[in-house]
Amino acid sequence: MSDFYSTLIAELRDDPLKRGSASMTDEQVAAALNEKNRRVPTQRFISMRAIAAVLDDLVFHYQQ
Repeated sequence: MSDFYSTLIAELRDDPLKRGSASMTDEQVAAALNEKNRRVPTQRFISMRAIAAVLDDLVFHYQQ
């Protein structure tokens, strides 16, 4: 089974976004998965130096 299908099965079974997929019909699940405003939780690590640079840029532009 491909990673795509494994991910899909896990999402439908575990419902990590609490969308109620277990009680939906096939058509409702398909519509929910195809929503344009659907968000996927992600985790991204960023260095403190990168955060400081962004904040410095924001402060600089705000002060002008």
